Amino acid sequence: MNVTFRCQNCDAITREPYEANTTMFTCPACQTAHEIPSDAIGADATGQIVVTRCMVCPGKELYFRKQFNQRLGITIIALGFAASTIAYYNHHLMWVYGILFFTAGIDLLFYIFTGNLLQCYKCNSEYRGFEESLEYEPFNLEIHEKYHQQRIRLEREQQDAKWLATHAPQTTTTDEPPTH
Repeated sequence: MNVTFRCQNCDAITREPYEANTTMFTCPACQTAHEIPSDAIGADATGQIVVTRCMVCPGKELYFRKQFNQRLGITIIALGFAASTIAYYNHHLMWVYGILFFTAGIDLLFYIFTGNLLQCYKCNSEYRGFEESLEYEPFNLEIHEKYHQQRIRLEREQQDAKWLATHAPQTTTTDEPPTH
């Protein structure tokens, strides 16, 4: 299995292999060590070894999705739509449907033949090459939105703190009493 994650220190994206004896990941860009929690790997109901929580952050909620570049899929569909629009403009209805079915078929083949990956809701770390398990659930928009809103609030708090640090009036201490 390998893990793709964003370093918490330098924001570099790193892919590291994981084996049973791996205890930490090291960022090649800044040499920061990310220790793997001891409860990150466990067993499911059938006794199969599974990822039980994120190995990079404290997140405990993971989901599985297709290991396919979503931009490539959208590009395929958009090109098919554009080509079918041109065929429709030229009154070639058989070509319109042929192009649409062909691009949908290509997208379906990619969907069928690509494997799954696990992803952390909190830090978006990706786990490839894991064993399939019934413990893993598909994407849940409610859980995703919870972490997304949490990220937004943290960014706003950091921006507010930075703004206050630069715009707050500086207080000085003097021995003189205030005059009225």
